[in-house]
Amino acid sequence: MSVEVANRGSSMHAYRDPRDTAVVLRLTSLLAILSCLLVASVAVNFLQYYRKADLVVVDKTSGAAVVLNNRELGATETVRLDRDQITDEDKSYTARSYAEALYRIDPATRGEDIRRALRQMIDQSAVEFARYMSKERILETQRAESWQSTWDVQESSIDTRDAWTVQVIGTQDITRIVNGAPATERHQLQVRVKLAADPEGRTDRNLRSGCRVVRFEVKEIAAAQAPGA
Repeated sequence: MSVEVANRGSSMHAYRDPRDTAVVLRLTSLLAILSCLLVASVAVNFLQYYRKADLVVVDKTSGAAVVLNNRELGATETVRLDRDQITDEDKSYTARSYAEALYRIDPATRGEDIRRALRQMIDQSAVEFARYMSKERILETQRAESWQSTWDVQESSIDTRDAWTVQVIGTQDITRIVNGAPATERHQLQVRVKLAADPEGRTDRNLRSGCRVVRFEVKEIAAAQAPGA
C-alpha cells in the first residue's frame, strides 16, 4: 500500500491508493458472500438432519419401482404399498407370542420370557400381574421343581364380537420333579387376550406388532393328564 503525502504550506494530506481501496472492497464482498454460503450450508444440513429419508420401494421380481422419493407410483403383481395399520395377523401374532411366553417354559430363558410378556402388557396390567406372580410364588415354585414345558397352538382366532380380543387354544406338556421323581402332565388351555393399539406404534416392546396386552383370561378346557394318555 502506498501513501502519497503532499506539502502545501503548513498542512499535510494523506491519500489512499485507489487500487488498495478496490482490493479491500473486493475482499469485503467476497467475505460477505462466503458468510452467506456458510449460513445457507448450515441451514441445509440442519434440514437434512431432521428430514425423513426418502422412501424407495422396488419390486425385485419385476424391477418396477412402487415408490420413488415418497411418491406412490402404484403396485405390481407381487408388491403393494399401503398405509401401515394393525391387521388381524398382527393381533393374532401378539396373542400367540404372549401365550407362548407364559406357557412354554424353558428354565434357561424363563426370566427373559416373563419380562418379555410383561413388556407386552400395558403398565398397570403388568404391575398387577407381576404382583400376582410374586404373591403366589409362581416362578419360585417352577424353579424349585425344575419345570419345563412345551406349548403347541391348536387354534388362534379373532373374537367375532370384539375385534381386539384374540382366543388362543393350545396344549401344554409339563415335566417337573416332585419328591425326587419326574411327573408329567398335559393341559389344554383356552387363553383369551384383550389387546389395544400401542400409541407409540410398532416398537420392540410390542414385538413390532403395534399391539399391547390389556388383560388375559385362561381356562382349562381339558383335564390334566399324562402326555399320550
